[in-house]
Formats: sequence, C-alpha cells, structure tokens
Amino acid sequence: MKSGHGTHRDLAWALKQQAARTGQSTPAVRGADWRLATVTAVGSDGTVTADGVVCRRLETYTFPLVGDVIVITQAGIGNYVTPGRIDSGSGTGWQPYTPAWTGSTTNPVVGANGALVGRWTRLPNRTAIVSVRLATGSSTTYGSGTYAFSLPIASADDIVEYSGTARLSAGATYIGQVAVGANSSAVNVTFPTAATPANASNMTPTLPATLASGHILRFNLTYQHA
Repeated sequence: MKSGHGTHRDLAWALKQQAARTGQSTPAVRGADWRLATVTAVGSDGTVTADGVVCRRLETYTFPLVGDVIVITQAGIGNYVTPGRIDSGSGTGWQPYTPAWTGSTTNPVVGANGALVGRWTRLPNRTAIVSVRLATGSSTTYGSGTYAFSLPIASADDIVEYSGTARLSAGATYIGQVAVGANSSAVNVTFPTAATPANASNMTPTLPATLASGHILRFNLTYQHA
C-alpha cells in the first residue's frame, strides 16, 4: 500500500503531464505559431481554407488560388490568418507556358523547326502579365481562318476589356494589338488592313502579310485574371 506522500507525488506528476498536454494543444497557453498549408477552397469573405483550417487573408494576399502553398499563423486566441503564398523559388516569378495556336477554320501547326513559347506572371489584385513569341520554320503550316492564342489563365468576368501590343516581323514590320474580353481563355491578334483608313482585322495566314519561314510574331498583354 502506497503512503500518502507517494500518492501525492503520483497525483502531482499526473497533473503536470495533463498541464503539458493542455499547453501543447491550446494556443492561449503555447502562444502563436505558423506553418505551411495548401489552399483547398477560396471564400468570398476574405478567407481561404487550407488543410481544413479557415484562415483570414491579409490585404497583401489579394489573388488566392486553390493549390497555393501559403503561410498560416495562429493567434493566441486560436484564430488563423495568412499573409499569402510562399515564393516559388524561381527568383523572378515568371513562369513558362505553351500557348495553343488555333485557326477559326483549320488549326496551324508550329512544326519541328518552328517555336511557340510564352511566359507569364501574376501580380496582386488578380493581375496577369503575358508575353508570347512565335517563330515560324520551314515545317510550319499556317491553317486557315482568324488566329487565336490561348492564355495561361482565363480573364475575369468583367465588363472591361484589356489590350496589349503586337509586333510581326515578316519582311516588313507590322504593329498591332491583342485584346481580351470578359471570361476569355484566348486572345486574337489584330493588325491594320491598310494605312488609310486605319481599319483593322484579326490576324490570318495572309493578314497583315503572307506568313512564311523566318517570320516572328511577338505580343504582350496585361489583364485581370479570374
């Protein structure tokens, strides 16, 4: 049979262990902490859900997407907040993508010795910047109809349209523009059809010039993404 002192020691040890466990699981005891989590849902009330935890976004985290890896911190009272996603580690933040080049009647094909490359980045306030370069080769086929080029992320469902610049080097140099409307995943490239009047039409295999090997199309666009 244990003595009274032994029973008291056991009780004290049990209470100490219980206090330690409570401290480990209670933010008010252990203080604030942080960890990484992956966004699984984006709320319309300024929150995101990451690894089952609903987090309030800071003002700097203004363009959340499902799949973002974010930092979440927990206050002493148990609430979670997130300042935003972690850096991708690429340094510049620009990401490569391969645009789809299509024709309204028949799709063109870049070919083995042609090149179609794109790069893009995201900025706060759901802003995307895109840059595309098409260089044709001897194996490129040009399809038919008006051309379109896919975007890395669709534009926002908004009444505002966004436009950028285009440049075609095809013997002569032609200056045009690209434009994207609401909720769109592709852009057309538009060039003037004549100097006077300054009307314009979407780019085709023969407008503004008949495309051939060695021609280069470049365009850039800044827009609000979905």
